[in-house]
Amino acid sequence: MTTLPRPSSRRRDTMTKRASIASLIPASQDIYRKIVFEIADGIIGIDDHGIIRLCNPATESIFGWHTGELLDKPLEVLLPERVHGFHQKLVAGFQAGNTEARYMGQRSTTIVGRRLDGTEINLGITILRTSAAGSPMMVAVIRDISDHVRYQNDLKRLAETDSLSGLLNRRAFRANVLQSVNANAAAASSMVIFDLDGFKAVNDRFGHDAGDEVIICFSEILRNSIRGSDIAGRWGGEEFVLFLPNLKSKDAVAVVERIRANFTRFDFNWAGHPTANFTVSAGLAIGTSGYVDFSDMIASADKALYDAKRGGRDQLVSTEMQQEALVS
Repeated sequence: MTTLPRPSSRRRDTMTKRASIASLIPASQDIYRKIVFEIADGIIGIDDHGIIRLCNPATESIFGWHTGELLDKPLEVLLPERVHGFHQKLVAGFQAGNTEARYMGQRSTTIVGRRLDGTEINLGITILRTSAAGSPMMVAVIRDISDHVRYQNDLKRLAETDSLSGLLNRRAFRANVLQSVNANAAAASSMVIFDLDGFKAVNDRFGHDAGDEVIICFSEILRNSIRGSDIAGRWGGEEFVLFLPNLKSKDAVAVVERIRANFTRFDFNWAGHPTANFTVSAGLAIGTSGYVDFSDMIASADKALYDAKRGGRDQLVSTEMQQEALVS
């Protein structure tokens, strides 16, 4: 008589957990049981203590867990620690409300999940209120939308970024500055416009590829010379803009002069030509504490730049602005 091998202890535990999941779905509803186990979306059932009581294979795949290991774990194991409090408020608000279903996770505000290996993913979640074995249960239908979020972010970056310099384009620069001003209502701010001196001659003498290299070089120097809160953009052609929020006037001047000096010292080497160096002029509009109109700041910086160019180029001219109410 042939004796069949007995299942391993881990396999028996997995089979038991699978049976416990299946027991939550009425036996007469085989079609629903099949949907839960075969659907590509994750399905999790959580009791009123936040413990996972139901978990389908898709959920384990999405979060990188082994078969059966998520059962009886707290929901927090699937979330980064920094969002635990926020997520608990979301769930509590849903449980206390009157709606039976709610979708969480959109293009602009996604729910963040945590895989077993610590990596994070973007999720779209529909939560439903139900019951099992006479006890309340919340069911979450989960979809990994990380690829969609990356795609949307790529589109947004392409729409907002100047392709040559990698800096913000004019429209995105304005939007980001207005957002920064609103967030720093009581802080002084400054606006700078840079203009590469003699740029047309660069294209004429060395070629347009050399002109592109100069644009890229200045963009890199600008990007590497500012704080994370500063906002830089390409205004058009050989003109660049920089917004410096919450910075004293003397410090703003120091930033601009550092950028100008770093660019002036840079050596450009093109075949058949001696080493070339270039200069940049700048106009700085220094705002007072409080809101300042974006257009007025640009106009003041542009006028200061004109004075710098007319005065011989390769210099910074700054101007103090009067306090004015914001006009967006």
